[in-house]
Formats: sequence, structure tokens, C-alpha cells
Amino acid sequence: MVGLVIRLVLYLPRDTETVPLARRVLDGALSTAGVESDCRADIGLALTEACANVVAHARDVDQYQVAITAEGQRCTIEVSDAGPQVVEPEELSRPMPDPRTESGRGLHIIRAVMDAAEVVAGPAGGVVIRMVKRLVYATLR
Repeated sequence: MVGLVIRLVLYLPRDTETVPLARRVLDGALSTAGVESDCRADIGLALTEACANVVAHARDVDQYQVAITAEGQRCTIEVSDAGPQVVEPEELSRPMPDPRTESGRGLHIIRAVMDAAEVVAGPAGGVVIRMVKRLVYATLR
């Protein structure tokens, strides 16, 4: 939809049940806007990984925020918490973990399915996972 701008901000309790909720809200908005299903699937996977990361690793916080802006052919998502943790650069450049382990793949998955992704310190503490994806519309094929 030409000229359509979607801006959503979700304030969610840091609970595993909120992860699929965030994904469904975003998918519904992008689907209604006409974004094709493969593109939505990549974005949904990245959002799921980012939210799950916050739920699992944020300390001393009861909620987190998901901010979404979809405008034209670009979708930007920021998943953030205001916890006391600090982002260590070496954590962000670790190689993919052994396939037999159950954790440590989230950021690798996000970087694989999104056009750009970064993890930065939040303005009020905590961590922000910022992701960008070029939107592909079903009607533009």
C-alpha cells in the first residue's frame, strides 16, 4: 500500500507468552498492508528471536518494549529492555554455537534473515536489538 505508514509500540511483560503475541500483532499489520508471506515469515522469526532473548536474559526488569515502523519498503524493529546489563562487544561477534547446544543462536538467526541487525546499549540502560528488513509486497511481483 503506497503511502501507508505503520507505527506500533508494544509494552509487554517479560513473559514467554508475550513472544507469540508480538509476532501475531506484527504479522497481522504487515499482512493487511500486503507484505508477502515469505518476507513476513523472516521478520516474524527475527522478532521471535529478539523477544525470546529479552525474556530469557534481561535482568531486573518486568517489561520490555517492541517498537515497529514500516514505511514504504522498509521495516525497522527495536526490541529493548531497561535492565542493568551492558552489551559486551565480544558477545556480539561470537561464532555460531555447537549445533547440540540449546541456546546462543538467536542473534545469528536474526542477522541471517534480516537485512541489517545490531545490538546496542539502550539510552536508559539495558539492551536494544535493532533490525531492518526490506519489505516485499505481494502486489509488486
